Amino acid sequence: MLQHILNCDVERESLLKEQHDILAAGDKIDVKEQNVARLSEISERLKAISSDQAESKAIKILTGLGFSQSELTIPSKRFSGGWRMRIAIAKVVFCEPEILLLDEPTNHLDLKALAWLEEYI
Repeated sequence: MLQHILNCDVERESLLKEQHDILAAGDKIDVKEQNVARLSEISERLKAISSDQAESKAIKILTGLGFSQSELTIPSKRFSGGWRMRIAIAKVVFCEPEILLLDEPTNHLDLKALAWLEEYI
């Protein structure tokens, strides 16, 4: 489930994949100088979006919404509909949208998780 949340960060995932592809190609590509420049750009952007803190951020959100540490490795499909709704809320909150419209999210949150969500956003 944790990886499911991390994968929703499209920009981060795209940058990490591009970085991996460039590094995997090594010296095979003739445009080595362009690769070095692009790797620098990717590194700067990853730093700007705090990609190194993505996992701890996702864990904070999921535990705030009521998941235990042991549940973080369980696949999303194993949870009930109510818990899957919490996962969906976690994905949205993780991506930090400028506008957040929630249609009765409290239907699937207990008071503790609702208070945490309200404070977090």
